[in-house]
Amino acid sequence: MKKTLLTAAALLFLFIPEVRAVDYPSNWSLDLKGGITSGFFTFDSKTTPQAGFQVRYSMNPVVSFYGDMAFGQFRSEASMQDANGFSSDYFAIGLGTRMNILRMLTGLNSVTENFGLYASTGIGLMRGDLSVSNVELPGYVGRDAPVNAVIYRITTGATYRISRRLDIFAQAEFNHSGSDLLDGYERRGGGSTGRFSGGDSFLNASAGFSIKFGRSRVRHSDWQQWDHRTDPLALSLQRDVLRLEAKLQETENTQAQLTQRIQSLNQTINEFSHLINTAHKDEFKRLERKIESLEERLEPIQPEAVEVEPVVPAEPVAPEEPARVEPVEPTRVDPSEHGFFVVAAVFRTMANAERGLGIIRNEGFEGASIQHDQRRNNYLVVYSGHPTREAALDEMRRIRAEVNPDSWVFVK
Repeated sequence: MKKTLLTAAALLFLFIPEVRAVDYPSNWSLDLKGGITSGFFTFDSKTTPQAGFQVRYSMNPVVSFYGDMAFGQFRSEASMQDANGFSSDYFAIGLGTRMNILRMLTGLNSVTENFGLYASTGIGLMRGDLSVSNVELPGYVGRDAPVNAVIYRITTGATYRISRRLDIFAQAEFNHSGSDLLDGYERRGGGSTGRFSGGDSFLNASAGFSIKFGRSRVRHSDWQQWDHRTDPLALSLQRDVLRLEAKLQETENTQAQLTQRIQSLNQTINEFSHLINTAHKDEFKRLERKIESLEERLEPIQPEAVEVEPVVPAEPVAPEEPARVEPVEPTRVDPSEHGFFVVAAVFRTMANAERGLGIIRNEGFEGASIQHDQRRNNYLVVYSGHPTREAALDEMRRIRAEVNPDSWVFVK
């Protein structure tokens, strides 16, 4: 048995000499599997374990060739051991072709990069060391000896990519033999005793993983840089285009949202500005109406009102200042030209008035001056002087609206 196994391993090794190279070709892979087997014989076997390995060479992403070796045991149920029991330790070697059905139908895409459905067919040689319980079973002949048989197999399975160098798979393998002695019994007089015409059959169900050799830019288990339907480079460029188009669409959507928000913000600003302008206009009109009303009320008593214009309360005098009034040279004014003055402020001392005059001139009123109110002994800082009351009142209204709402007209 050991010599036979070593011989089979040597044949497989010679069949795939490239595997021995240091730089492994990129289209070789090693599949390791394990599972269960059940025979459909003259007397069916119980379910028993089986294991094996397979070396594959991928011609392209659809078609690959393989050589494999499997080990297992067939054994009858315990209830049959005394009457027609049997056991067979077997090994099998074979060759075959495998096709990636999903890749063949749909080409290279995001699904077939990772997932594959395949079918394979092949032929092999099987050798079993048989041991039967009863060689003289009524109607059957048992043989307690080694048996050799040719087997034909059909396999279906699925594979999934775990990483660039590792796949997992699960498969079901149906094997049919031309021999009727896989269980050690055949019918007297000949004729098939298996469930299928021509001999015994058995089914293997297994799972395992594939180890990939070499280097490749392709991520799928079939290590090829082209596809029988789609060029990977073109497919990669197409995916990049689709990804860029998606990003462009996302950017356009974001831009549209920003534009909409900006328009909404502009509309809000316009509405707010309109409200502010409306409020200012309403307030301005209200003040204008109030001024007009006051002017109407003051017009009948204007001569008297101008003469008795109230004086702003004087500033408090510091204790250290002398009680006497400093002599001041009053401003010489021709009453026929400047008899009416628009007053900015009133002071008790000349020094304070001069400081106030400097402030008023810094505000842009270069024609400001100091006038002496002899009747009340005050010093008035005035914006300007006018020959007529109407001119003074017009200037007062302007200054009240723009600069000083407390200005008034002094008649000298």
